[in-house]
Amino acid sequence: AALAAAFAVHYALPATGVWIFIAAMLIGLVPIARRAVMAALAGSPFSIEMLMTTAAVGAVIIGAGEEAATVVFLFLVGELLEGMAAGKARSSIQALATLVPKTALVEENGSTREVPAESLAVGAMILVRPGDRISADGEITEGDSAIDESPVSGESVPVRKSAGDTVFAGTINGDGMLRIKVTAAAADNTIARVVRLVEEAQESKAPTERFIDRFSRWYMPAVVAIALLVAVVPPLFLGGGWSEWIYKGLALLLIGCPCALVISVPAAIAASLSAGARRGLLMKGGAVLEGLGRITAVAFDKTGTLTEGRPRVTDIVAVGASEREVMLLAAALA
Repeated sequence: AALAAAFAVHYALPATGVWIFIAAMLIGLVPIARRAVMAALAGSPFSIEMLMTTAAVGAVIIGAGEEAATVVFLFLVGELLEGMAAGKARSSIQALATLVPKTALVEENGSTREVPAESLAVGAMILVRPGDRISADGEITEGDSAIDESPVSGESVPVRKSAGDTVFAGTINGDGMLRIKVTAAAADNTIARVVRLVEEAQESKAPTERFIDRFSRWYMPAVVAIALLVAVVPPLFLGGGWSEWIYKGLALLLIGCPCALVISVPAAIAASLSAGARRGLLMKGGAVLEGLGRITAVAFDKTGTLTEGRPRVTDIVAVGASEREVMLLAAALA
């Protein structure tokens, strides 16, 4: 908005010169410069933010305020896109937590009461009605039912379970009432662990990211040194003009800064994790994504993973009644 306003004001009032662009540039540069100072105090003086700050200030010094404002604007757009991608990835992963119901039916002294699922303690006894989502990891003590585990494991076919079998939070009880003994608190159930693992994977660096970090640690100081030499050596020893060579040094500083390289990799990884989560694929970070890129063949050991996993009626074979009557009876039983 500041950059657009600067262009509009400069078009209407050309006498403002570069000052209006310097004002617009400062609006965007202040947060960048703040991060540059914090990084320098933390022991990383050659950060992207420091290079951007140096180049923008230098551009203003040589009278290129319009260029300085535009470069700062483009840098902020790149950061905005990275932040949006990371935010979408986080929200997609956190959406997994909604698989676990908010409440549970606890059985105490022969009676039941509804309590928040997050308050369930290990050893508590809960009742799960047919069609309900199971609210905690646990062990069936009474009952028999088909459990739809597709939200957690991806297995499309319901699994028949009875007393002594384990069940997971977020799975769906099929056709029978179950009495379940809780074996894990809400913070340690299967869904919570999956969410935690994927979030930790996002924080870990992929091989490409680690390479770029090592590369930039040597590359950025080299670019700064070369830009300084370009700006100083010709005027001092070859009779060049200071203004012209300082401008060239700053141009080299801006062009040589690997902003796109350093920003694009985290943004691409975050966007990929987000896209996978929306499609039900939980990938543990950039290392997995890079591994996927090298795959040339995939072997599947069962057909369920290749289908939608939603059973449907394909044929009605009526015996001693019409098809309509068979459907009516089946609907009544369901």
